[in-house]
Amino acid sequence: MPSWLIIFLILAGTLFILKLLYVLAFGWTLPVTRGALFVSTASVRIKTFLNAVPMETGELLVDIGCGDGRVLRAAHRRYGVKAIGFEVNPLAYLTARVLGLRTPGIRIKRGNFWPEDLGDADVVFCYLFPDVMERLAGKLEKELRPGTRVISCNFPLPGWRADRVLRPDSTRHNDPIYLYRIPNAKPKQRPRKIP
Repeated sequence: MPSWLIIFLILAGTLFILKLLYVLAFGWTLPVTRGALFVSTASVRIKTFLNAVPMETGELLVDIGCGDGRVLRAAHRRYGVKAIGFEVNPLAYLTARVLGLRTPGIRIKRGNFWPEDLGDADVVFCYLFPDVMERLAGKLEKELRPGTRVISCNFPLPGWRADRVLRPDSTRHNDPIYLYRIPNAKPKQRPRKIP
């Protein structure tokens, strides 16, 4: 058998296995995600968000549905923040863990973020489907401290008024990015827990 054919079969087999893993991971998470697929956030969207939301070294960024963790890694590299990501898709989770191995300030949790208390976050980033946004708005309103910034890609939080709406300078990835800040009107007295 010619060597080019062996190389082709190895590449085709690898691609098939990767696609099969993607489909299985999607099926595994379907009850939780309700059909939302793992799609990486475009780098132009991450850059736009990071330019608009400066963070201090040591602040806590939480990415709910972090996928491969690229938002967490970019924010940590740029600002030195601590970062926690939640991911239910096993393939995306493993990818995020592997890619984050050399980044000491990042922690990826496998599982659903709904039962977690997000009250320690200084910044919350999400890129979720619209069918969960109303429930998410209630959770964030209840748990987050005044001044916490919330960033939502593509879909607004129902009942919230965005401080700013950004559109990346890209014809392909210029869907809105909503920037919110928890108002200072209702101060909450709670001790901070650092993960």
